[in-house]
Amino acid sequence: MNSAPIASVRSRAERRKWLIEFVGFWLLSLCNNFGYVVMLSAAHDILKQEGNDSTTQPVSHNTTNRFDCNPTSTGAILLADILPALIIKVTAPLFMHKISYNIRFALIVIFAVSALVIVGLSKVVAFSLFGIACASISSGFGEVTMLQLTSFYPKHTVSAWPSGTGAAALLGALSFAALTAPLKISDATTTDADTDNDTEEKITVNKTTTVTNFMSKLQLVKPLLKYMIPLSLVYFAEYLINQGLYELIFFHKSNLSHSSQYRWYSVTYQLGVFISRSSVAFFRINHLWILPIIQFTNLGIFFACVYRTAFIPSIWLVFGLVVFEGLIGGGAYVNTFYKISIEIPEPDREFSMGVASVGDSFGITFAGLLAIPLHNAICQ
Repeated sequence: MNSAPIASVRSRAERRKWLIEFVGFWLLSLCNNFGYVVMLSAAHDILKQEGNDSTTQPVSHNTTNRFDCNPTSTGAILLADILPALIIKVTAPLFMHKISYNIRFALIVIFAVSALVIVGLSKVVAFSLFGIACASISSGFGEVTMLQLTSFYPKHTVSAWPSGTGAAALLGALSFAALTAPLKISDATTTDADTDNDTEEKITVNKTTTVTNFMSKLQLVKPLLKYMIPLSLVYFAEYLINQGLYELIFFHKSNLSHSSQYRWYSVTYQLGVFISRSSVAFFRINHLWILPIIQFTNLGIFFACVYRTAFIPSIWLVFGLVVFEGLIGGGAYVNTFYKISIEIPEPDREFSMGVASVGDSFGITFAGLLAIPLHNAICQ
């Protein structure tokens, strides 16, 4: 007679536990990526300091140079925002198990706060780049830590992580664009859950039982290439668009300034990312290789937009393309890690999650390296 009430209590307890775990990882991922996104959204404004403070003659805004170029490509901001994270992601899986999660989270918070303070107070581009590097360290260390942490929890935490990063992307870009454009606030002043004992035991045991030697860890990397290569290619095309071409697609007759247009490109891109990163519970992509093909097609379309902006009737068409680009990028990210969470054996899952996160960073890094000479070639 009492079986129904007992089952009901268990059901409520399970739903509550599910909600706590999902919301916890969602908030962790939101906080982890917020600073990273703000730095990329502010890239055009940060580099404009160099143009304003430079003693050299600024680029003339006449018909011979219709792109209204900054002296430096926003790819420089991208490199400062990704290279430290890439170094951490490449090396962290080899030593991360020796650092407790409490210490990891303390380091993540320290670097994140330092980044916002340094960039907010900086008047020199070089010092701003140092602050951006601090944000990169925080984000990279946090991504490896939290993706590894999901291996100790049910599968729904894997979908919570990319959804939260998508929310961070949208919130970071939207907050910067909204606060710097309509309210006319300068970018300088603007910048001014409990786990069970069982889970804790799992983590402790894991540290002592899954530490393998260097060669055996390298052997675990090869099966991950089928996930990492498509992700890396998608992110290469995506960030070459974002940091190499966005700033060159300038509608002179728009009511928005050049910097405002760049900010709102970032917002609409992050909207697409947020939607697709939150979609894995409803829609999954099994053939990851399709996504690089689509994203490279987008890259070709954006190249055409750079040279044919005058023939595009409305900036809203570009906003639509940007949203679609974000959908593809976010979809590649969430489906990659979801497939790893269900296809990789549990003993190797923590290490695999950390290693696979290198895939997007490699793509972003090469995009940043190419964005700088691409910017110079087009502008000159």
